[in-house]
Amino acid sequence: MSKVEKIFNDDETTLMKVSQAWTKDELLSKEGIFFLKDVVHPLGLKSEKVIKIANQFLATDISPWEKMGVRKIWNHWAVRMKLFAPYYREHLVPIFTHIDPNWNGNDLLAQKGIFLLSEACQLLPFTVYQIRYQIKKCENSKEEYGCWKDPNEKRFLVDMAVFSQWIKCLARGDYSK
Repeated sequence: MSKVEKIFNDDETTLMKVSQAWTKDELLSKEGIFFLKDVVHPLGLKSEKVIKIANQFLATDISPWEKMGVRKIWNHWAVRMKLFAPYYREHLVPIFTHIDPNWNGNDLLAQKGIFLLSEACQLLPFTVYQIRYQIKKCENSKEEYGCWKDPNEKRFLVDMAVFSQWIKCLARGDYSK
C-alpha cells in the first residue's frame, strides 16, 4: 500500500459555519476553517485590520497562514481557527466592550470599562459630533472627560468611570468641566 501525501492537517479539512448561538470563546475553541468575513463581527474585529496584518507578514516573507492562521484563497480570506485563536487572544482582542443592547442610558453610565463613543451616544442625549467637538478642544480629554481617539483602534473610546462623571455634570447643567 502506498503512502498518501499529507496536504492538509486534520483541522484544515472542514469548512465551518459560525453559529449565532456561539459565544466568542466557543467560536475560538472550534477547529476548522472559517471565512474571515464570518468571524470578524462575533470577535469584534474589522476585516481590514486582519488583512493589513496578513499583508504585513507577506511583505516580510512570513507566512500569515503559519503565523496567525489567515490567508487568501481565491477571492476569500480563510481563517484556520486553531492558529488564529491564540493569535487573536494575544494581539487582536479589542480594548473596548460592546454595549449590551438591553441597556438604557442609565445602565450604561453605571458600567465600568471602555466602550465605543459611537455606541454610547446611541443611548445618551448627545451626538458623537458634540462630544468629539468638546474633546478636541481639551488637551487631556482622556483624563478630564474619559474620552479620546485611540491611535491603534482609530476610533473614539470612552472610559465609563470618568466619562459617566462628566455626563452626569452635563445633565445637571454644570458645563464648567
